[in-house]
Amino acid sequence: MDYLNRGAVKVTGIDISEKMLAMAKSQNSDPRITYIKMPMEDIGTIDGEFDVVISSLALHYVEDFQGVVANVYRLLSDGGIFLFSQEHPINTCFSGEFDRWTCDENGTKIYANIANYCVEKSYESTWFVEGIQRYHRMFSTTINTLADAGFKILRIEEPHATEEIVQKYPDYYDLYHKPDFLFVKACK
Repeated sequence: MDYLNRGAVKVTGIDISEKMLAMAKSQNSDPRITYIKMPMEDIGTIDGEFDVVISSLALHYVEDFQGVVANVYRLLSDGGIFLFSQEHPINTCFSGEFDRWTCDENGTKIYANIANYCVEKSYESTWFVEGIQRYHRMFSTTINTLADAGFKILRIEEPHATEEIVQKYPDYYDLYHKPDFLFVKACK
C-alpha cells in the first residue's frame, strides 16, 4: 500500500508461497495490487514494464541468478531501480562442518570462522523446515552479474549493529564481526 500511497499506478507482488501471498493480500488489499504465485525464476514470462523491482532476502535461493538478473533488467523501464537484499556471502559460505564461531574462555564470540568462500556452490540448510536449497556466490559474482547485465550500481550496504543497538540487544555484538545481509541498489 505504501507504494500506492506514494503515487504508484499499480503494484505486482510475486511469491512462490501461497501462504505468503495470502498474508500479503490480507494486509494489503487494493484493486491496483496484483498477486502472482510463481517462482522468481519465471518472472521473464511477465509482460509489462516496471519502475522498481524489489526482492527481499530471496536471491540466495535462486540457482540461475544470472537469468533472474537479466529478466529484471528487461522488465525495468529506463532508469528503473532494482533494490534487493540477500544473505551476505560471508554467511552463505558457511557449511556447518565446524563451529561457526571461535569463542574465548568465557564463551564470548571473538571471530567468525570462514572457509571456502571462493567455492561457489549449492547446499541444503534448515530454516523452519529441512532441505532448503541455497546458493553461495562470492560478493564479486553478485556485483559483476549485475554489471554484466547492464546495471549501474548505485549503492551497497552491509548493515551492522551500532553501539546503541548492542547496548539494547547485547547478542547483536556478533554483527561487529560480520554483517548478516547485503543490500544492493542498482539502476537500469
